[in-house]
Amino acid sequence: MSSNRHHAIWPNVRRRPLASAPWWPDGAIVAVWPVVNVEWFEPGAGGPALQPHLMTGNPEIANYGWREYGNRVGLQRLISIFRAAGIVASAAINADICARYPTLLRALVEAGWEIMGHGINNSRGLAGLTPEEERDAIAAALETLERHTGSRPLGWLTPGFSVTDRTPEALAACGLRYTADITDDDVPYALETACGTLFALPYSLETNDISLCLVGRYTGPEYARALVDHVRWLLAEGSPTIVAIGLHTYIAGQPGRALYLARALRALQALRGVWFATGAEITARLASVAGTHHALAGG
Repeated sequence: MSSNRHHAIWPNVRRRPLASAPWWPDGAIVAVWPVVNVEWFEPGAGGPALQPHLMTGNPEIANYGWREYGNRVGLQRLISIFRAAGIVASAAINADICARYPTLLRALVEAGWEIMGHGINNSRGLAGLTPEEERDAIAAALETLERHTGSRPLGWLTPGFSVTDRTPEALAACGLRYTADITDDDVPYALETACGTLFALPYSLETNDISLCLVGRYTGPEYARALVDHVRWLLAEGSPTIVAIGLHTYIAGQPGRALYLARALRALQALRGVWFATGAEITARLASVAGTHHALAGG
């Protein structure tokens, strides 16, 4: 991997691979990172749809209601699953959730989950904004989450991957330590921006419930097997890697899928070499290795 290869999405940002030192604790090989998206969509703005042919209504109630099921029911189900498994997840939260669903935010804080920035809401990304507007939008989302949770997020996931070529710099300028806005690797790496280093934690589309369940139409057993098989192969390769399990409350939080998500988590916990971690824990580990062992390659 070239140490000065430009990132495919952000051509103005230098990518630095991490050295092959053992990053994860206790001899772990694969860091499994559950990311639960907690989202609100503006009415009439569209979004993921279980039945796209119903999107023409005004108001459109079928798919909008299906997405809102995640906030009304699905998130609590996922919190219960992770609590039973003894796993702490990361929650990528739209800032608008704070005012619209304060009980959800309290439940996440009480569960001890990591809080990540995830934009103002899931109908507004960053694409098309001026540099000033982009930084203001990121800062506003972070400040809202900090005000309602008592701590400022360290990580970020842009709604719908709606980014600009300045997004990493804007995230670093706002004090963020890592981004999940990349999907092109199995290993984390550092993005060097004009405002400092930002760790890129890959957010795989291959282990995302939208890809598998909504687009691929995997059954519950197929979904669980795909997650476990993905991790098993990386374990067999033997090099430190990361697997983000992207979850949405209105998909993974549905009863039939929740059953198989719980089974997949138990199966992953039984595999030797797996470390379940939050994005903040992964980033802290990478920063420690980089600072102590000069693990960042030259650019």
